[in-house]
Amino acid sequence: MWSPKVKTIDALERGLVTLKTLQEMQAASLHDLHLRTGIPKATLLRILLTLERQGLIWQRLADGLFRPSYTLHERARHIDRVDHLIECAAPELEQLQGSILWPSDLAVRRGTTMALCESNRTRSYFVVNRDKLGYEINILRSAVGRAYLAYCPDDEREEILAALREGRRPGDELASNRRYVAQLLRDTRRLGYGARDRTFGGAYDKTRAAYNDGLSAIAVPIMAPDGSVAACINIVWIERLFKVEEMAARHLKGLLEASERIAARMVGGTAQAEEST
Repeated sequence: MWSPKVKTIDALERGLVTLKTLQEMQAASLHDLHLRTGIPKATLLRILLTLERQGLIWQRLADGLFRPSYTLHERARHIDRVDHLIECAAPELEQLQGSILWPSDLAVRRGTTMALCESNRTRSYFVVNRDKLGYEINILRSAVGRAYLAYCPDDEREEILAALREGRRPGDELASNRRYVAQLLRDTRRLGYGARDRTFGGAYDKTRAAYNDGLSAIAVPIMAPDGSVAACINIVWIERLFKVEEMAARHLKGLLEASERIAARMVGGTAQAEEST
């Protein structure tokens, strides 16, 4: 065992203990780290800020938890694609919210639904309904779902629609209406963004008459280099304040730019991780 006759650096040791603990926990709050390591919270804050500035950790917007960075060599092999996506999207969602004030969500496809995986609603200037991470979103009637269907590869789209037609969950029956599906695809591609169906009030399988969250949204895809859709991001606002066309005219450009920057971060992060292995 290597045992030089020098003293260890206490501050560095605390930093490494914090990083190692965060790798083991995968996601933790300041309080969680304090309980696990015994390091005072004031010291932990300085350590976490240092680690974040060095690109070794990042903080998720939706719940404020600290997570190890995708590009950290020892974590890169075990972290999955969605974690990488969220890490790349978080700073762009924060920047987007800072410029337009209205909140945004990040959603990925999970089977025949879209699933909420990140959101800046907790930091938004405007208070709107805050859905939990993992919340299931109707893929046919939501803005993010329509953006996904319109821009994903043809074979993937047909696979999704076929599964929806065979399912019995309320809210999926529109997949059997081929005219409806064709129209939503044409409209989304013509506009350059997905928008909510008029009958959609935010609940997966309920009509707008039964449940209405009072919100509206537009969404665009985040395209992967292979032509697939990695995820979709939206802008959400209180419906009675602006029409869809008004919000698109004001903020679609910024939303598209955020999508492109997230895609670029994903490619850059993957390349960096591959170089380190």
